[in-house]
Amino acid sequence: MELSSKLKADLGIAINEATLLGAELDPSQSTAFVTFSVLTLPPEGPPPDDRRIQFVFHPVGRVAASLRLGRWDDPTAQVVAFDVEDLLRIVEEFKQPIYGWEFFDGDEGFGKWKDRLSLDYRSDTGLGLTHSITLFQEGGDRHLDLRIWFDSFGLRDGKGAFPQLADFIAGGKRWWRSFYDDDPRTNGEGIMKAGEDGLPRIPPGLFE
Repeated sequence: MELSSKLKADLGIAINEATLLGAELDPSQSTAFVTFSVLTLPPEGPPPDDRRIQFVFHPVGRVAASLRLGRWDDPTAQVVAFDVEDLLRIVEEFKQPIYGWEFFDGDEGFGKWKDRLSLDYRSDTGLGLTHSITLFQEGGDRHLDLRIWFDSFGLRDGKGAFPQLADFIAGGKRWWRSFYDDDPRTNGEGIMKAGEDGLPRIPPGLFE
């Protein structure tokens, strides 16, 4: 699966400030499942009642995670080891939004915790290392970093349907455009505009 710079940027917009609901790995199928509650709007009308989107990554070549008992920037925080089977439970204990606009194929964040791993699953197939998604969860006195390497992915919504990637991205961009246009449909998410709390500036491509 080819992920162009534009597609990676568009995906970042679509999942920015999404709540990470779950992440799990099925080693026998070389497949990872990551579920979000995303910010999305239809062309007209209110936001959907069910905003769940699951990314199905396949094949998966590696999953690395760092669960630390401390702030994200505490170099002395204790690292807690866990098994693949524990990943879903641990993510479900957080259920926090992610932010930062950029999540796919980035290198900067991983370098800060790659030597402090709680989990480091590696497939023996040699596949699933073309791309990566990097996520995090903050919980006051706990912090989780997670990176999944993969070759391709598909989407599944909360009703079990398989939305088109273009439609998913359009819904996310529509929400953010509406947010910056003060559309009342985006109220109640606790998000402030760029500059009001140090959030990054509006990402390139949002209003394209």
